[in-house]
Amino acid sequence: MADSRPRLEFVDPHTGRVVYSRPVLDGERFTLTHIHSVTKREVAETFSVGAGGIHMEELRFDQFGANLPAGSETIDGVRTTFRHVRGEFRVDHHGRVLGTVPLLTGGPKVDHTVTFADGQRLRLLELVGARKPVELRVGGTIPREHEERR
Repeated sequence: MADSRPRLEFVDPHTGRVVYSRPVLDGERFTLTHIHSVTKREVAETFSVGAGGIHMEELRFDQFGANLPAGSETIDGVRTTFRHVRGEFRVDHHGRVLGTVPLLTGGPKVDHTVTFADGQRLRLLELVGARKPVELRVGGTIPREHEERR
């Protein structure tokens, strides 16, 4: 029997070709890490899967740099919570719905890597190459009744 769960898909936005896919559960989280181009320090972005696609949960970093927030801000009507915890800055995005996550992979020094809840790691450099566009999206649907749990 085929797995009917929704799938987290990594897609080439130019061709629409799915280059990687895996089944996911409602609320499942995954983390995208990379090395910041200016600070040369790791930045981690945690996302979840839910109704509406991909949701932004948390951003973590330990040194301020270009395009990193310096405090709480309102994005798409959602106010973030900005905290400093044990030497790390944490920005809670409160499950803000993104839908999809378009990004451009960096080179080996940036090393965009996705880590899934089960511990599996996926290096985007190995998946699509350096400085290539890739879009993360949810294929299939998550039932609407799960939307209210947010």
